[in-house]
Order: sequence, then C-alpha cells, then structure tokens
Amino acid sequence: MPRSRSDFIERSIETLLVQGALDARLPSDQSSRLPCLDLSQNLAANRSADQATTMTDVDTATREENRSGTGGNLIATSDGDIWLSGNAVMCGCPDCDAPVSVRLWLMVADCWNCQSAIELSYEQQQAAEKLARQVRPPEPKPVAASPVPTPIDPDPQPEEQASVSSDNEPPAAIDAASEAQEMRRLVDILRKMTDTLPAWLISLLVHLVMILILALILLPQSNDPPPSITLSTAISPVDEEGGIFTESRDQDDLEFDTFPDSSPNFERELRDVKIAAEQDAKELQLDPDPTGDISDLESVKKSITQNSPYTFAGRDPRLRSEIVHREGGTTLSEAAVSRGLRWLASVQNDNGSWSLADYKKNNRSKNKGDMAATSLALLPFLGAGQTHEYGKYKSVVAAGLKWMLSKQKHDGELMYGINTNAAIYAHGQASIVLVEALAMTGDEQFRAPAQKAIDYIQAFQHKHGGWRYRPHEPGDTSVMGWQLMALQSARSSNTGLLVDDATLRLADQFLDQASRPYRSKRYATAPAGTLYRYQTPDRIPKIAMTAEAMLCRMYLGWKRSDGRMLYAVDWLLENGLPSPKTKKHNLYYYYYATQVMHHFGGRHWQVWNNHLRDLLVVNQIRKGRYAGSWDPSETKYGESGGRIYATALSICTLEVYYRHLPLFKQLELD
Repeated sequence: MPRSRSDFIERSIETLLVQGALDARLPSDQSSRLPCLDLSQNLAANRSADQATTMTDVDTATREENRSGTGGNLIATSDGDIWLSGNAVMCGCPDCDAPVSVRLWLMVADCWNCQSAIELSYEQQQAAEKLARQVRPPEPKPVAASPVPTPIDPDPQPEEQASVSSDNEPPAAIDAASEAQEMRRLVDILRKMTDTLPAWLISLLVHLVMILILALILLPQSNDPPPSITLSTAISPVDEEGGIFTESRDQDDLEFDTFPDSSPNFERELRDVKIAAEQDAKELQLDPDPTGDISDLESVKKSITQNSPYTFAGRDPRLRSEIVHREGGTTLSEAAVSRGLRWLASVQNDNGSWSLADYKKNNRSKNKGDMAATSLALLPFLGAGQTHEYGKYKSVVAAGLKWMLSKQKHDGELMYGINTNAAIYAHGQASIVLVEALAMTGDEQFRAPAQKAIDYIQAFQHKHGGWRYRPHEPGDTSVMGWQLMALQSARSSNTGLLVDDATLRLADQFLDQASRPYRSKRYATAPAGTLYRYQTPDRIPKIAMTAEAMLCRMYLGWKRSDGRMLYAVDWLLENGLPSPKTKKHNLYYYYYATQVMHHFGGRHWQVWNNHLRDLLVVNQIRKGRYAGSWDPSETKYGESGGRIYATALSICTLEVYYRHLPLFKQLELD
C-alpha cells in the first residue's frame, strides 16, 4: 500500500539499525525509583475498616431466612448446609457465614464478603451433586397461535419470578445449561476413574505428560522449508541435462518488515536516510567562523593518547567522528545528538535561558527561565564540543552562559527560579557547566564564578560527607553524585580550580556508609562497597544509586581490578540492562550506568552499548514540533523534569563516546 515519505524515513532508520547488526533481543529491564512515600499501610488499614463495616452490615437473620425459604432443596451436613437458590447450588462461608455459589466442576467457592477460598468436604460434595441433579434445563414452550395477554401480579412470589425467567430464557441459555451439565458428568467420570486407579499409576501418567512437554520445549526444531525444485514452463525441442539440485532457503540475515522487497525505490530511500544522517552528524563537526583560538590538532591528539584522562579533549569536533566509531557509536547515534541539540536550541528563551515548565512559551519575550532547565540544556551542547567560541551553536551557548552568570549570587549559589528540593541539583549541574566552559576554552571570565560555585558545594557538605537539599543536612546518594561530578570536573588538569582533598575524603566515607553489606534471598550476601542505598539508614540498595555511586568511586580513585567494582557492574548488567519492553525508561539511571560501563570497558561495555544506544535512537521523536526530543511521558521522573530533562539526559548519554575519556585505558587515534 502507498506510504508517505515520512513513513519511509522512519522505517529506513529501523532498517539501518538492523543492517548495523544491532541487537534487538533485549532482556527484561529492572530499574529503580528514588524513594517515595509508602501509602500501602494506610491503604491496608482503610481496606480492613471497609471490610469490617461490610461484615457488620450482613444480616445473619436474613441469611437464615433465605436458607429456610429453599423448602426441600437444602441438605444439612456436618461441615455446613448446602442448598439451591434458583439454579445455583449454594453453601455458607465457614469464616463469615455469607452465602456463596459453588463452582460444581471444581467443587470450590470464593467468598464475596471476606475473600476466603472455600473447598467443599466430601460430604458437602455429595450433597451438592445431589442438588445439582435436581436442576434441569427448562423445556421451551410452544408458541401459541394467538398470544393472550397474561395479567401481571404486582408482587409475584419468588417461585413465580423464577418461572417467568425460565419461560423467557433463550435457546442459547438452554444450550449453555446442557453443556454445563455435560461438563459435570465428565468431571464425575474423571473423579471416579482417579479414585479407582492406584497412586503409582497416576504418578506415572503425570510424569509421562511432563516428560513429553519438556521434550517439545527443549528439542530443537528446524524451521527450514523442505527442499524445492523450480521447473521451467518453457518448452524446448533440445534435450538438456538437468542442473545441480540445490536447496532453497529463506534469507533471514536481514528482515525488511517496513519495505516490500519488490519496491523499486527501496535502495534510493535507504541511501537518502544515510545521507541525511551523515549531514546531521557533520553539522557538529564544522564551524567556518570560530570566534576563539583553536588548539593545534596534533597537541589535542597528544593530550588524548598520552596525558591524563581528566580532560575534555575528546569533544574536539575534528576528532570526534573517529572516537565515536572506535568507542562503539554510529552515524545514527551522532545524528540523534545533532537533532536533539537542534530541538533544544529551538526552545531557548530570548534572554538565553530555558524553562522546564514553560519551554513552549519560549517565543514570548518575558518568558521566565530557571537554572535547572538552563544547566540541563547547556550540558549536552558542551558535551558535543559546542562552546561560546566554536561550533554551530556558539551563539546559543554564549547566550545561555551569559544568563547563568547574571543569576549567580555573591556566595556562588546557582539556584535561580527553583524553590523545590531540585534546587541543589540545579546548582551541581550549573557548576559543571561553568567549569567545563572554563576548561574547554580557557576563558578567564568563567574562573571566578566557577570557583565560587565549587566553594559553595564544599561549604554545603554535611560533616559525614554527604549532600542533600539544605546545607549540612545528612546526605543522599542522588544529590551527592552531581556535586561530586562538579568537584571532579574542577580537578581537570586545565582549569586551575581549587578543590579541598578533605571534601573528597568525606564523600568517600559517606559512600562507605551507604554501601553496607546487604543480605537477601536472591543475592545472598553483597559485600560492602558493591551495592548502594539512597540514604545510609535505608535497608535495600537501589540500582540507580549503585550506578551513580560506582561512577563516583571511579573518580575517587578505585582501580578497575577492584573486586567490588566487578561485582557492581555484573549486578547492573544482570538487573538493569535496558530493554525496549520497559514502559518507563529510567534515563537518570541510564545516564550514570552508561558512563560506568564505558569506563569499565570490555564485555560489559559492549553488551550495554548494544542494548542502549539503538534504544535511545529509536525512541527519539522524528517528526512534528517535537522532532529531535524525547517524550517525557515514557520516562521515569519525566512528569517533574519534563521534555528538556528527558532530551538533555538522552543526548548526554549518546555523547558518552567522547564526552569523558575512558579512565582505565588510553585511546589510540590515527
């Protein structure tokens, strides 16, 4: 059927993912949440109160009257009465004495009042079967030639009401009743057979059935079609020897679900998608009119391959393409970064800021920005090598940095426009922005503001090493991660900023307290330093906190050979591997875990990258006003962070190949 060009573009991207041998067979994801209020106890208490009220309202005398009204259709047993109510066999609940209907084919009942599961005794089953045999499907009445109106009794007796109901019962109901009675007969026959068979024979039959089921599941089955021969229908007078017989096999290396094989435009459309992706990716590599000095390319290569990994040289647009492909990125992942930055630039306010809640009003001159949105938006621009001096978006970055500096307080605080617990997050993220702007350009206008922001973080720290929403408050791992990443950025070799070593030692001690040994049925005993909690008093570790804390441990000096680190990354792969089946993707967790896996490298990084990279590319919106962004409704915490939050974290995650150089290996460049 015809398809629009936009459909071809979307499906071409999916085809490219298949052509790149992208693994779509993903395991189920388990992700964590930040702690939330537990209302389960209140709900349980309310439910118990409602149940008690319902039990009080049940009138015992009324139930006895209903039973006595059954006439001879009641059989008393030592385990409780069994009686007929219309065509239903009833029994009393042994816990609350409520009348409940019996499912005859199973001889069980479920209480509607107290939710008890009731299994009939043998004596009760015999009584129920006896009463069930009294129920017969009503015979359909012949249709009279001239119907005579029947006077309606204004207060009919129950027997009369049942009679009227059965007279008007349709043939389908009669058939259903007959089928139910036939089912009961079959159940009776099976029950009598099992009663007479010896136990060893029943056990043998059950085990044979289980063995057959396991054989069907485990034995390999070939999906190959049978051999086929193609015969020509053309007639020739010349006798020729038959050709070599070959087996015909379906090609299963590539599956083009989105395009018909016979489409004459398939190759052209696929080529157009590739060209568009390459053009989008190349946007971030070129700047014909830089406003600042550009470092010599050879010196940049040397800083990457020989010097400390604590630099931002991998973001250089001239080298990024090579680094992307060496570290596991693709043209499509880089195109997704470019399109995401394009969308972020489109929703910037006129004054250079961004707004979490009102980004749609960016075209209004007085639209108010906030520090959280502005810092989140600037992080991926800087991560892609876009500074206020170089890159396609240098004017966007320059305006954002200018607004940020104008809103910093004298003590270094960067929380403008945020009056919630997210304010300290915003300060940590904004501090990273100022430090990276200084490190990437050497522009002295950022040195003093960056140092004041770092000093504010150090003064905010609790005496036991953590950070939280207010100064000197006992910390949590989530807030701590952003503050420690800002301090680590300030320690980069080309910033010259001062960070107190005592602050880092206290942070390390806090992580020790948040990673006490953990015992559970599933994980036996997790050693200290492997799994991390949101706060130190918490009992259960969180997967997002473990990823965030492990990244901090790496920057605090842990070696790759540390057994605790290996335990943690194994645990993250086992319990938190990204999956397309996940309804709400935890981008916060993906952001930290991706950096951990990239630094750790090896098999862990390959598995993680193959699962997450293409998941983010596919989930990016590709058309409409939101093209280039990520949908916050498909993201955990998206309702509070919004579209800028979801888009910024997704872009930063896709920039992992060059945003920070790997800690445990030296890159080799041509």
